[in-house]
Amino acid sequence: MEQIIDVLLRRLSHKGVSPDEVPWLIRDVLHAVSGAGEPAVDAVNRRLAVLGWNEETLDEVSFGLIICLAEEGGGGLMEQRS
Repeated sequence: MEQIIDVLLRRLSHKGVSPDEVPWLIRDVLHAVSGAGEPAVDAVNRRLAVLGWNEETLDEVSFGLIICLAEEGGGGLMEQRS
């Protein structure tokens, strides 16, 4: 799981997300997808933009990594590492 977190942090930093912001972004992504079935990345980015994030914060890979972490129960790890 550490490799997933490292890759996610690298990808998000290239999009301008600081390590301190990653837990908030993950929280917002998970809120955006809750109850939405299987939303597309574009739809999630639009929801994130309403919350103040850059509209192109997520790409398919970063979104998939966040979902993988959530499914593995790794959200707490993100808070510890940032």
